[in-house]
Amino acid sequence: MPEPTGRVLAPHRSVRAFRPEPLPAGMLERLVAEAQRAPTDAGGQMYAFVQVRDAATRRRVAALSGEQAHVTDCAEFLVVCADLHRLFRTLAHRGHAPGEFPAAALHFGVVDAALAAQRLIDAAEALGLGTCCIGGILDGIEELIEVLALPRHVLPLFGLCLGFPAEAPVERPRVALGAVLHPDFYREQTPDGIEAAAAGMADTTRSRDWAKALARYFAAGGVMEQREAALRRVVERQGFAW
Repeated sequence: MPEPTGRVLAPHRSVRAFRPEPLPAGMLERLVAEAQRAPTDAGGQMYAFVQVRDAATRRRVAALSGEQAHVTDCAEFLVVCADLHRLFRTLAHRGHAPGEFPAAALHFGVVDAALAAQRLIDAAEALGLGTCCIGGILDGIEELIEVLALPRHVLPLFGLCLGFPAEAPVERPRVALGAVLHPDFYREQTPDGIEAAAAGMADTTRSRDWAKALARYFAAGGVMEQREAALRRVVERQGFAW
């Protein structure tokens, strides 16, 4: 499959070093307003952004996320959440009993939140800001819910750093287009295709072994297995288990 020519958007780069200056007044609100124009299922807008402003709270969130310095150093730090709580309160206020659909709530809440967050990221980068998504909030997700006072039916998904970049990271490669675009039906990668994809991603790791880097997170005993039990407890506690 031929690779595309020409770029539509500037390439995204995760920024982890920020200049010590705040965003101009009103910029964050402008970005969230842009995020709200993202597609949303059935008009539900099932997402929330928790702006972590208090310095002590920011430090605690950073500690819960693996002591990532950019969580405290960035101008603004948001926790992106799937939010069915607001929707259910609206229904109850108008006399409608909320339905029981935890699996669908999880699905559409995550999709809505991800679409809104990606639009916010695109808008931020268009204004010259740097961004970095923080999946490490899962490392302390049970305490994070307490710290942010998240009610039932609100599920934290990832953090988002925003600020003026103090670095210019290189653009990292992505797997070949044919690995992610499947005409008409899903097509399994051949062993040669798997090796070609791994070779193409070698520059993303110090060891130049992409599969080894993936194994740290996704193989047996990896980071994702370590996060699984706490996330399952939180999903149940917040009302998304079925």
